[in-house]
Amino acid sequence: MSATTWACVNPNESDAQTGDARRAAFQAGWDARLLPLLTPQWQPSGVIAKAAGEKPAKVLERLKDMLDRNLVERRVVKAVPSKPTKSGKRPRIHTARFEAHFRLPQA
Repeated sequence: MSATTWACVNPNESDAQTGDARRAAFQAGWDARLLPLLTPQWQPSGVIAKAAGEKPAKVLERLKDMLDRNLVERRVVKAVPSKPTKSGKRPRIHTARFEAHFRLPQA
């Protein structure tokens, strides 16, 4: 039987710098994809996601990240209610009561 040795590994500064550089490159890639799709008019995040060809949740996450860096503006509006089905019941999916709209910051 061999003994297992556990050691605590402290991340050194070069690992932190590599992580920061990787994060900056990741953000720059999304910025380059999403900024051309944004306009001065308010747009729902779902429309931006469809234009980008990505999942709405992923695009919303990236837009919120861009919001933290003051690259976009956001407003929350009441969502359009879903249409009832033929039986008169509303579908259980897409039950969001609010949706986020984004635009480029105004000067």
